[in-house]
Amino acid sequence: MKTITTACVNHKGGVAKTTSLLNLAAGIARLHGKKVCIIDADPQANTTMAAFGEEMASLPQDVMLESVLQEIMQDRPLELKPLTWLDRVDVLPASLDLAATEVIMNTTPGREFLFREIIRGLEKKYDHILIDCPPSLGIITQNALMASDFVIIPTDGNYFAMKGIEKIHYIISLLRRKLGAEVRILGYFMTKYNAGRKLDVDIRESLIETLGESVFETTIRNNVALGEAQYNARSIFDYAPSSNGARDYRSLTEEFLKRIRKMNK
Repeated sequence: MKTITTACVNHKGGVAKTTSLLNLAAGIARLHGKKVCIIDADPQANTTMAAFGEEMASLPQDVMLESVLQEIMQDRPLELKPLTWLDRVDVLPASLDLAATEVIMNTTPGREFLFREIIRGLEKKYDHILIDCPPSLGIITQNALMASDFVIIPTDGNYFAMKGIEKIHYIISLLRRKLGAEVRILGYFMTKYNAGRKLDVDIRESLIETLGESVFETTIRNNVALGEAQYNARSIFDYAPSSNGARDYRSLTEEFLKRIRKMNK
């Protein structure tokens, strides 16, 4: 089976992108026995912090995404060394230095295509590659979209997160027209969902009215165990397997894979 690359994008921060990607990767590996690599493409390095905790400070510099990008921009042989987080889940980590590398990327010829070389170097080793994008639509996110087969868009019960979706649509359309991007929107899902909060319900109804079947049936409910699992550098399936968080991410994993199968027919 071809390696499937999926970017997780929202122009607004704080919508549980990192939490969702970590637990989606764990779900794909644990429930389906697939091998997954997460690329931490956010200069805040939240995925790396969540996966490795205090060990992050001692990770070797040459394994970091920013070092890989420097090698590509200097036309050196590419050496990728993702680190193991869980059984069948690896992470290509990042540090805060990625922010400085992003500035250099903006002046590099072919700057929108750098991630494609990384994906080529990883795809034969993994069934799924998941890219955690920064809360912006700058050159890193554009790279992720150019290198991906699909994009998933989490949003919470917040008006500004909803407005961010419009900007994502615009940038995807632009990349398709100007650079031939082939990325397809797999769907949108709500995080931090509270069915007893009218605003959450109203925003979900508005999403469905506007985007129809593109909205995932699964919602990720507010659940304390999700934050606790992340603090302890564990997946929700390992930390609290009977929690609402585990149930929701199990459901998201199944729907994610089902949608990919349907769109690849």
